[in-house]
Amino acid sequence: MSNKLFEKKNIRSLVICLEIIFLAALAVLAVFTYRNSRPVAFKTSGMTVVSQGDGQGVDFKLDGIEKSTDGGKEYITVKGWVLQQGIESKTSDTIKVVLMDINTGRCYSIPTERTSKISLTRQYYDGTTYDDSGFEGKIGLGKEINSSSEYQVLIYLKNSEGKKLVDTQTGVFGWINAHA
Repeated sequence: MSNKLFEKKNIRSLVICLEIIFLAALAVLAVFTYRNSRPVAFKTSGMTVVSQGDGQGVDFKLDGIEKSTDGGKEYITVKGWVLQQGIESKTSDTIKVVLMDINTGRCYSIPTERTSKISLTRQYYDGTTYDDSGFEGKIGLGKEINSSSEYQVLIYLKNSEGKKLVDTQTGVFGWINAHA
């Protein structure tokens, strides 16, 4: 009889330990998700600013800027691609969406994921692979990024040729209002 009681206590202890580990893992995941979902101050000093057609060979397209609501929270999503002609796009290159508050000049890098753009390699047809030139950035509206200001969309590109900040000459809410 005491053996069965001992086994039940061990099983209960094991279940409690597993529950604690599970809750701790959820807490770590929540912190990680929060840290990767907020804007980060971005310094532009000393950075080369380029625009389309200025002879630097940088080309881009904003495929869309959307405002959406999920779980009562509003989000902004920016999708597009950026490449430097003649320079292979690699997953090791860095592409970030940067939003500049036009009232304060403050810049914020928002969480950005890379997307595949295989069609660009065929479109440019110059022997260079541009498959990894796509991006999608998504940020929740809050204290730093909010609808009470306008934000200019910039694209940060770091590749084998160095760092560049691409001026898209596009405002977030201006785009959203024009495409509503």
